[in-house]
Amino acid sequence: MQQKAQKGRRQPDPRQQDFLALLEGAVDIPVPQPELKAEAGSLDLDQDMRRLLNEAIKAGPYTNREDLAEVVSFHAGRQITKPMIDSWTGASRPHHFPADLIPAFCRALGNSILVAGVAEHAGCAVTESADLIRSRLDRLTLFIRFAKAEQRRLIAETPLFRGVRHA
Repeated sequence: MQQKAQKGRRQPDPRQQDFLALLEGAVDIPVPQPELKAEAGSLDLDQDMRRLLNEAIKAGPYTNREDLAEVVSFHAGRQITKPMIDSWTGASRPHHFPADLIPAFCRALGNSILVAGVAEHAGCAVTESADLIRSRLDRLTLFIRFAKAEQRRLIAETPLFRGVRHA
């Protein structure tokens, strides 16, 4: 709504929010604040990857790693075994987790703990596809509300439609 100002000029109502600002605010994605470490080796993720992989496995649906290895093998298109998974998760093991398997593990485990952890170290955030769909629906809902209110306002201001009820 707008209030009539002096000299016939219209000024925005300070109690009303800007519609486009509402649309932009409909997506509430947290922005990570990475610690910028300038030390050598500050991004050595070996132990963090092991920790993240263990967390992702614990949060996943598999009670044994043989079943997990079978599903990851299917998604990755190559043979993954329980000993391989054990070598990637053990703190003192010499083998590193291959980054190309992150999507296969995320898909197999049904969570994004691994990719979110890597993204956090890179100063990024991961948003689940369900959250994106929900935010798009929120934006559309706001747009529809605004459009309906604008439609009612235009109908009310049009002399031809005065006295006629519209939904």
